[in-house]
Amino acid sequence: MTINMATKEQWDNANNAAATKLDPAFNSASNPIVFTVKEEQKGQQPFKLPDDAAARKAIPIYTGVIKYFPRAIAAIAQLSLTGGIQHGQTADTLHWDRNKSGDEKDALMRHIIDEDWDQVAWRALANLEKHLEGRE
Repeated sequence: MTINMATKEQWDNANNAAATKLDPAFNSASNPIVFTVKEEQKGQQPFKLPDDAAARKAIPIYTGVIKYFPRAIAAIAQLSLTGGIQHGQTADTLHWDRNKSGDEKDALMRHIIDEDWDQVAWRALANLEKHLEGRE
C-alpha cells in the first residue's frame, strides 16, 4: 500500500502511534528538538524550540500541523527525498542544499501554473523558512 492509498483511519492510527512515541521529545525541556545544520548552512543558527514549557506547548506541531495535513506532509517529505537523490544525496545525507534552491517565489508560481501541488507546498515552506530566518 502507498501513502496515498491510506484511509483516514489508517492515518489517524499511524499518527496516534507516532505522537505517543514523540511526546517525550516535545514535552521535555532536557531534550529540546534541534535541527542539524549542514556545512553549507554554517553561519545560520540552528532552530530550537523554546525551553519554557508553556511556550513549547503553545507550538502544537503534531496537533496543529501533522494531524491536520498528514498526507501533504508525507508528500512533501517524499518530494524532498526524491529531489535530494536527484541532486546526488541519499536518504542518509538528505539536506536542503540552498545553493540549488534560491528562486522559491518564481518556482512556486511555475508549480502553481502546472498544478504540481506538492512542489507548491515545498516551495512555500522554503520561502516561509527563509522569511522567518530573516526575522530572527
